[in-house]
Amino acid sequence: MQLELRHAAERNAKRYRENLSYLRGYEAAADAGRPLPSKYVEKAGWVWAVERVRADLKAKSPEKERFFARFYHLDEPVSGHPGRGSEIMKLSLDLNVSPSTLYKWREMILADLLMAAVQIGVLKPF
Repeated sequence: MQLELRHAAERNAKRYRENLSYLRGYEAAADAGRPLPSKYVEKAGWVWAVERVRADLKAKSPEKERFFARFYHLDEPVSGHPGRGSEIMKLSLDLNVSPSTLYKWREMILADLLMAAVQIGVLKPF
């Protein structure tokens, strides 16, 4: 179960830009009188969770926030697959941090993302 939750967090971190685009498109075409569909609520929850973790990291550790944004391509479009091992090596050189430290940061960030998702109610582990 723990591995499934980790994969859910990583999958939604990778889909952040896609989810954000969906929300903006839906909001532009939404009818104010209709209730929000569950798909919108779920995507909005994950977007909120990513943004919350990012804001917390920016306040506490800007280097980790930079890693999070660059590793999961939160600010720019991605070519290829985000989060691959080769990206860890590139980021290690760019950020001047060892790959093992970046792997630890990634796991810590995913744990924070899971906690944020549980707090917002988008993820119910039990």
